Amino acid sequence: MNTYKKILASFVIAALSSTAFAVANPSYEDVKAAIDNTLAKVEETKTALDNGTDNDTLIDMLTNARQLQKDIANNVLDVKRNKASNVLKKARTAIQKNELQAAKESLADAANRYREIQQLYASTH
Repeated sequence: MNTYKKILASFVIAALSSTAFAVANPSYEDVKAAIDNTLAKVEETKTALDNGTDNDTLIDMLTNARQLQKDIANNVLDVKRNKASNVLKKARTAIQKNELQAAKESLADAANRYREIQQLYASTH
């Protein structure tokens, strides 16, 4: 039994150190595209809100923005990205409650936060 455990432990260590399990860091272009796409979706949602788009569509748009922002994978930006994501959650909650003015304010705040992320990333790369 002891030999079995040693073999199993060796296999697990080899598998974990294998390049097949390695997660590649995203490229500059990938992160930049994620930031740009997220900001564009937030801006699109703001415009749709201003144009009186129905709440279900707005919620779908916000959900898409939150999915896009997950690709902003950069240690320097993680805290700011998480805070901006929380602002998008606030906007979605406001829309669900039909509090459109609060949603507009949250979307404007989120857009500003993603612009800040965009500028910070551009200045560090």
